[in-house]
Amino acid sequence: MKYIFSLLMGILLLAGCQNNQQQQQDNSADSSTDTLSADSVVLNPAPLDTMQSIRDNYNRIQAIPSWGKVDSVDFPGESTEGGIVYFYFMNNILEKMDINYYGEGGYTKVHYFFKDQQVSFVHEELYHYNAHMYMPEFDYSKTKKGEDFRFYYVDGKFIKGLPEQADPDWQKEMADRAQVMLTQKDKALKLKGL
Repeated sequence: MKYIFSLLMGILLLAGCQNNQQQQQDNSADSSTDTLSADSVVLNPAPLDTMQSIRDNYNRIQAIPSWGKVDSVDFPGESTEGGIVYFYFMNNILEKMDINYYGEGGYTKVHYFFKDQQVSFVHEELYHYNAHMYMPEFDYSKTKKGEDFRFYYVDGKFIKGLPEQADPDWQKEMADRAQVMLTQKDKALKLKGL
C-alpha cells in the first residue's frame, strides 16, 4: 500500500511539474506583447496588430540615421524656464517632434511620433533636479528620472496609456493627459506654421 501511495504521489507531482512547465512556456511566448497585470485595465482595448503597427512605426522613425531637415522654435509660456520644440522631417514629411520644457525643479521631454501626418505615439519623460536650480546645492549630474508616460493613438484618437491602473480616476487622468498631449502638439505646430 505504501508503495502504491508513493507511486501515485510521484505521478501527481510529475504531472503538476509538467503542467507548470507548459504554463511557463505559454507565458514566455507572449512576453513580446504588452502584458497586463491582474489589476490593470486598458482604457480602450487595442488590437495587437494595431499596437504592433504603432511599434513598427516607432522603430522605423527611431532607425532614421540622418534627417532631411531638423528645425526648432521656442515654446514660450509653457514652463517657468521656457521650452523648445524640435521638428524632424524626412522627404518634407514631419516624422517626429520633441518638446522640452524647463523648470526650476526639473525638466520634461515629450517625444511625438507621427504616422500618416497624425500622432501615433507620445512618450513623456519627467526629470527632477536634486534641488531647485537657483539653490547652491543644485547639481545637474544628480538629476533623476521621475515619471514616464506612454500614449498610443490611432487616427489621432487616444486608445491606450501606460502605466495602466484599474482605478477609474487614474484612467480619466490618463485620458485627460493624452488630450493635453494633443493640445500641446497643436500649439507647437501652429508656432511653426504647420
